[in-house]
Amino acid sequence: MTTAMQETTTTRRTGATRVPGTSFAAALEAEWIKLRSVPSTRWLPLATVLSIAGVGALVDAFVAEGQRREDGAEYDAFTLVHYGVNFGQLALVAFAVLAVAGEYGAGTIRASLAAVPDRRLFAVAKLTVITAVALVTAIVSSLTCTLTARLLLPAGDISLTAAATWRTAFGQVVYLVLLAVICAGVTFVLRTPMASMGLLIPLIFLGTAALTAIPGVREVARFLPDKAGQRVMRLREFNAYELAPWPGVAVMALWAIAAVVAALTVFRRRDV
Repeated sequence: MTTAMQETTTTRRTGATRVPGTSFAAALEAEWIKLRSVPSTRWLPLATVLSIAGVGALVDAFVAEGQRREDGAEYDAFTLVHYGVNFGQLALVAFAVLAVAGEYGAGTIRASLAAVPDRRLFAVAKLTVITAVALVTAIVSSLTCTLTARLLLPAGDISLTAAATWRTAFGQVVYLVLLAVICAGVTFVLRTPMASMGLLIPLIFLGTAALTAIPGVREVARFLPDKAGQRVMRLREFNAYELAPWPGVAVMALWAIAAVVAALTVFRRRDV
């Protein structure tokens, strides 16, 4: 009786209704089942790995020699090693967006909230599973890029014993994970895949490149998440306006935190 009264009091204080037996572990399992049962979210992580590794291998094999001659002393092999991220990240963005917006499109969001009425628990569980899948995807793609580059790039371009090699590999992992978190958070706010992709894709693939080319604007554009986060995957800066590698990661992490806070705030306050 006392326990039941305590649970009721806690529920009234937090404004959340908790179905008996609903736990974070159960919510995580439910989210994992959802991702595996939908073809798009099941195959997009694999598509991310294949596109990142595939484009990277092609660049390593056919572009490295010419790039070395063109750049001379400014040559940075790691620009080629992780070049596939520019293309493969599209699949990861789509994965994060569909993992959240898919329930709205299919009309299953109400049933999911009936099973897990605590919205914070529901959102955190979904974000956790998306982050975990993105982490595994990022690790596999980064290791594949690094090892493939060691085989295909000219001798001496990269070394598996050099700290720089693993710093940039780690940077790719961090970048992709934070990107997935940002995209998932944005989708919680916008709800539909069209609105989310319509905002994220131009911003990531077109907006930053265009803004960094405009004098007077590029000083601000360097703080955009993709521009800040990708710097850690290279040794040399492209221009004087770029952030240093780790400050860039910190800026992208702040974007991810802001996206999560916005997602939890908006999702908790609206009807669905």
